[in-house]
Order: sequence, then structure tokens, then C-alpha cells
Amino acid sequence: MASVVQICNIALSRIGQTQFIDSLTEQSKAAELCDLHYDACREEVLQAAPWPFAEARVYLADIGSPPVNWLYRYRYPTDCLQAQYISLPGMRMPSTELRPKFKVINASGGRAIVADMPQAELVYTVSVEDTTYFPPLFVSALAWRVAAELAMGLQARPENYAAAMQNYSRVIDQAQAQAFNESDEDELPESEFVSVRN
Repeated sequence: MASVVQICNIALSRIGQTQFIDSLTEQSKAAELCDLHYDACREEVLQAAPWPFAEARVYLADIGSPPVNWLYRYRYPTDCLQAQYISLPGMRMPSTELRPKFKVINASGGRAIVADMPQAELVYTVSVEDTTYFPPLFVSALAWRVAAELAMGLQARPENYAAAMQNYSRVIDQAQAQAFNESDEDELPESEFVSVRN
């Protein structure tokens, strides 16, 4: 699996650079920019697609005192990068229309999640830093995303930034399709429209 330095060197190669780095702490402009942008780009890519390797589920801890118009207030998981949805008992993958509504809010002591669902189970994205968990498509997407930042920082060339972002978007689309194909969840329930039509 690719290391952080290897991912950054892939990014450098994608914008036509031939001088690579040996570490993020070495004295070079490329290393300085990789160190500056890598973590933010990694978190952005994690949030951009439903990566199976970064998905977690947890029953939320009820902390009481929900705001007006909500029934429950839950503690936001400490390892949560992005809340995806609240699951429904008996349904592994409820459709968007059936998923319980929720909202992330600021609260005393940090963020909280408000919802109307008792004993809510949250499906969310965790912030994965260990590159040994990164599948090839994630490495490719992350390298393109870092390449876009390097294109501006090293070359100040908007056309290279735009090309890198276009390739990044293409890989994200592939990743979403692959994540869908790699699961064998329950079929989504028929919509009311389809049921009536039949």
C-alpha cells in the first residue's frame, strides 16, 4: 500500500514534476506544500464518497435537553468526520425518503446530533489516517486532489489545477459506483408511486 510520501509523489508526477520528496519534513517547496495540504485533502476525499473502509456505526449516547422541535439530543461521536444517516431497525440500507431526519448542532461541550429517533444508530465516516487501509481508488483520488493544490502552489497554473480536479471528480464517481457494487444490501423498498402503478 502507498505511504503518505508515495501519495504525494504520485501527485507531483501527475502535474509533471520530476523532483520527488523523501519526507514531508525535508527542506523543499514541494515537501512544504504536501505537508500543508495533505491532511485537509485526505479529509475532503473521505467526505466525498461512501468509502466502505471508513464507514462506522454506533448507537448514539442520549445527553438530554433537546432543542425545541426535536425529541432527542445525542453526543456527537468523537471519531466522526461526517455523519451520513441514522439507520432504521430492520433495514440495513433505508432509502433517503425513509431515513429519520437529524441535524448536527453546536452545543455546550461540543457538537451534538438532534433527531426524533429513540436509540438512534448513526452511520458515519471516520477519519482514517493509516494509509494501509486505503484502497487503490482512494489513493488515486487523494493523489489527484493533492495534485490540484500542488499545481497552484508549485506552478501557479490554473489549467493544471482544473485538469487535476476534473480527474479527481472522475475517480470519485468511480469510487461511488464501486462502493455500490461491493455491497449486497436489502433492496430499497418500492416507492408509493410504483406500488400504486402496479
